[in-house]
Amino acid sequence: MRVLLSAYACLPNAGTEPGNGWNWAVHLAERGIDVHVLTVVEGRERIEEYSRDHPNSRIRFSYVELPTKRFKECSGMHYALWQWCAVKVARSLQETERFDIVHHVTYGSIHVPSQLWRVGIPVIFGPVGGGQTAPSSMLKHFGVAKRAEQFRTMITKALPYSPLHRIWLRKMSAILATNRDTLELIHSMGADAKLQFDAALPESFLASEPRIFDDQPKPLRLLWVGTMLPRKALTLTLDILANVHYPSTLTIVGNGIDSELLRQMIKDRGVNERVIWAGKRLPWADVRAAYLEHDAMLFTSLRDSCACQLLESMALGLPVITLDLHGARDLVPDAAGIKVPLSTPSKIVKDVAMAVECYAKLPGSERTKMSTEGWTFARTMTWNIRAKEAEQLYGKVIASTSTVHP
Repeated sequence: MRVLLSAYACLPNAGTEPGNGWNWAVHLAERGIDVHVLTVVEGRERIEEYSRDHPNSRIRFSYVELPTKRFKECSGMHYALWQWCAVKVARSLQETERFDIVHHVTYGSIHVPSQLWRVGIPVIFGPVGGGQTAPSSMLKHFGVAKRAEQFRTMITKALPYSPLHRIWLRKMSAILATNRDTLELIHSMGADAKLQFDAALPESFLASEPRIFDDQPKPLRLLWVGTMLPRKALTLTLDILANVHYPSTLTIVGNGIDSELLRQMIKDRGVNERVIWAGKRLPWADVRAAYLEHDAMLFTSLRDSCACQLLESMALGLPVITLDLHGARDLVPDAAGIKVPLSTPSKIVKDVAMAVECYAKLPGSERTKMSTEGWTFARTMTWNIRAKEAEQLYGKVIASTSTVHP
């Protein structure tokens, strides 16, 4: 089978979207599939350097270059223009490569659908997210990004009325949505889709067994992991910590805002002695160790498609305390932690703080059950399984297309 993989973001030894793009290519190739990756020209040097040391005859790359340098890489306009430029490259490749199917994997955004259906072969679109919007009552946590978030919400809610999006989505042979919000949005645009999370992990990442918690009273060690984007709502996490009366600490792993600003945020809430932050981005080995050294993951993102740190936590047996919202609502099994329903801003702070205290007072056996539930679920979310499922979907789509167009 020959697959044209559309991966705008694709880099070796990377996380988030670039890591997703790379893992799709590698794990599909491991199944004996010939993969040709379309990606941005900006990643060429890193990819070719890695490929020299790790050759793989089943993976090849074509780099799509934009006709202008006006737009910054990773920006919305750069991505949208790249989609159109990729069509020209794909058409040229199809003349000689004769691909069986196209699979668009990154970016996973419903706002800018792939245009590769124009190549004339079946297209799998996704998993894609982006259908979720931040609760309007919680926009104060976005700070100066509040207006931008309101604009994004307006655009997202307008998508069902976009005739172009309706046409483009109906051109896809299959669409995969990474959360229920996006699934419902796709359905409202008159297209069919099924739920498939875009988070996945290599089998080597998983702990060998769940965590075993004891009943010995001790301060609760909470962990927060992520880039400090406005939508990640670190301010909400700090507000919650300030309302937790049980002896507890919070370790922040990540960066993204000015260090002095963060330290002032911590000071303003009177939690200086309870917050641990290295003040810099940590090596991946240290991040993984942090998952293993804490008692619970505290996740308060106000808009997330399918956060990878949730899956990472569960893979290492760490129970999750989260808002019952968007990707976290769908990804985290009910018994793998505590999910707090959305309510008013002040009540959310109190409710999550109460959930933290309730978790702290649980017997070790109950926490161990949460760890086991999350770890067991994470074992079903490996890249090997994801690639196998994709191969099966490719076969079904190709067979269906052959039946319709003999």
